[in-house]
Amino acid sequence: MAKVQIQIVIYNSKQYLEPLFEGIMRQEGVDFDVLVIDNASTDGALGWVREHHSEVRIISNKDNRGFAMAHNQGFAEAQAPYVLVLNPDVELEDGCLAEMVRTIEQNERIAAVCPKLYRTLPFGEKSGIIDSLGIKILPWGQVANIGENRSENAKFEPTESVWGVSGACALYRLSALEKSKDEHGMFDERFWMYKEDADLSWRLNRAGFQSALASKAIALHQRSVQKGDRSTRPDWVRKESYKNHLLMLKKNLSWADWWRLPFILVYELLKFIYVPLLRR
Repeated sequence: MAKVQIQIVIYNSKQYLEPLFEGIMRQEGVDFDVLVIDNASTDGALGWVREHHSEVRIISNKDNRGFAMAHNQGFAEAQAPYVLVLNPDVELEDGCLAEMVRTIEQNERIAAVCPKLYRTLPFGEKSGIIDSLGIKILPWGQVANIGENRSENAKFEPTESVWGVSGACALYRLSALEKSKDEHGMFDERFWMYKEDADLSWRLNRAGFQSALASKAIALHQRSVQKGDRSTRPDWVRKESYKNHLLMLKKNLSWADWWRLPFILVYELLKFIYVPLLRR
C-alpha cells in the first residue's frame, strides 16, 4: 500500500499539468499514488491526464464542486496514512515529498506539514521570493502566509513550528483529519474556495495537533494572484474570500480568544468604512 496519496483538484488547469507531473515523477524514497479530481474542465485537462498518465486514478465530476468539496472526495478515497493536497500550479523539487514525510513522522501529534514554497518565474525557475512558509493568524483574525514576498536571503529564520499550512501544498495525517472534521467535512464544504485551509488549521490546533514547516523541502508555486495586485480580482472572488473570513471567525472563535475581540472590532469597522467608499 502507498504511504502517500497525492491528490490534485483540477479545473481548466491544462497549462500547469506538464511541470506538475514532472515534479511528481521526480519524487523518490516514498511509495505514493496519485488521484486527480476533475471539476468539469473544458480545456482538455482531463484528456491530457488520461493520455500522458494512465496510471493515475481519476474522479470526474459533472460540475465544478469547488476546492473543499472536491478534496473531500479525495480524502474519502484515501487508503494511505498521509495525503498530499497539491495545487496544479505547484511543482515539487527533488526530495520534497520524502522530506515532508520525514517531518510528519517525527511526532504523531504533527497533523500537517508544508514545504518552503517559492514564487515561480514564467519559465518555471525559482524566483528566490517566498510564497509561503506556512500560515499564521494575526491578532485581528486575518490569516496570512508566513514570509510572503520576502527574499530567501531576508534576515529572519523561519520557525519549523507553524500555526497552519497553505492548502497549495500540504501533507496531512489522515487520522488527524478524521478526528478534527466536523459536520461540514474535513475541509468545510461551505468554503467553496479560499480560507478552507485556515479553517482546517484552526480545528487541528483546537484538537491538540501541530503543524510544521519541512525546511529542507522545496516547491515552486505559480500563484495567479499575488499580494499587492489582489484589487484586480473579480468581485465574486473578493466576496467569496471575505465571506469565508467571517465564517471562519464565527465558527472558530471561542472564549479563549477574548483578547482578540478589540482587534477584530477595529479591523472590521475599518473594512466596513473602506469597502463602500472604494469597492463595489
